[in-house]
Amino acid sequence: MHAGHHVRVLLDPHDAWLTLLTDIAAAKVSILIELYMLVDDAAGRQFVAALGAAVARGVDVRLTLDAVGALDVVGGLLKELTRVGVQWRVFHPVTRQTPFKHWLRRNHRKLIVIDEHIGHVGGRNVGKHYYALAPGDPVWRDLSARVQGPSVTQMAAVLRAHWRKVARLPNPPTPVAGAEALIAHAFNLGGSRKAFANRRMLQAVRSAKQTIHVVQAYFLPNWALQRALVSAARRGVDVRVVVPKWTTSDVPIVALGSEHGVGRLLKRGVRVFAVQTGVLHAKFMVIDGLWWTIGSANMDPLSRLRNLEANVVGMGATEAADVETLFGEIAANAHELSWQEWRQRPLLRRLFGAILWRLRGLA
Repeated sequence: MHAGHHVRVLLDPHDAWLTLLTDIAAAKVSILIELYMLVDDAAGRQFVAALGAAVARGVDVRLTLDAVGALDVVGGLLKELTRVGVQWRVFHPVTRQTPFKHWLRRNHRKLIVIDEHIGHVGGRNVGKHYYALAPGDPVWRDLSARVQGPSVTQMAAVLRAHWRKVARLPNPPTPVAGAEALIAHAFNLGGSRKAFANRRMLQAVRSAKQTIHVVQAYFLPNWALQRALVSAARRGVDVRVVVPKWTTSDVPIVALGSEHGVGRLLKRGVRVFAVQTGVLHAKFMVIDGLWWTIGSANMDPLSRLRNLEANVVGMGATEAADVETLFGEIAANAHELSWQEWRQRPLLRRLFGAILWRLRGLA
């Protein structure tokens, strides 16, 4: 990890939106973006207009969208991006000739780097499900962070290398004056040995001493992570995992598989909470009130084995307290599952969940 960072955890979706637009409006040199999804709605169109205004000022704007996530913007917004001068590319287009194993490898990052100085990283795509255009607008529960410091330079280097497919050395990192946060970027590059975000999570769980608080939109952990969570609970760590209820998830079949998988954790002392209302899309974790991670990586096989993901990990009580605040709000409005309740699920739901849990290995 590197010192000399300033991190602002963006809890409020309207504040996050205004902060992002303000930073884009202040860009002077470059805006580098990788998104899984850019939604053709009011937020998406406002975002494209802001990028167009930056191009008009002479800013170099480059946007990479995932081919699957970009299906919503084929036509309208892509034409508008071209019209305003944004350079855009699509990651892994899917055609009839594309091998099936490549269909599952997606660019799931939500990362925006401005002037190689400011980074917005988290679980938020660009659309009105993720950002509130006005205070109080209904949105999915999500989280992102605004980062300044040496790791942002390194993030920019990764994005430029990915854009050109030619690696280059990053510029010398420059600490932010007066900043204290200790953070690093943790990107998944596709492949189990390159799943740095998920590996950092596993390492942190294994070293936890007091608390492990996890929020995951898509929770299908591998055996190593399950063992680590159970082992932590057995040594007295307060382990709590928040997931969506299958009826509220934006991907119900994943939530049903997750519901089956948490049984092993419940039986062995891990506390599991299911969000009953609203869509949970956040992916973050905070450990011992000090270590934290925010980003796009889920605890599932696609994030770990296939996708490109972008997370930041940090050490700092101030930022960890912000993340804990959101965890507390989400957990307080979720239903805590019990081992007995889990065992008494309807037979068909149990059977379907077990099948989906086992199919996770096909990713």
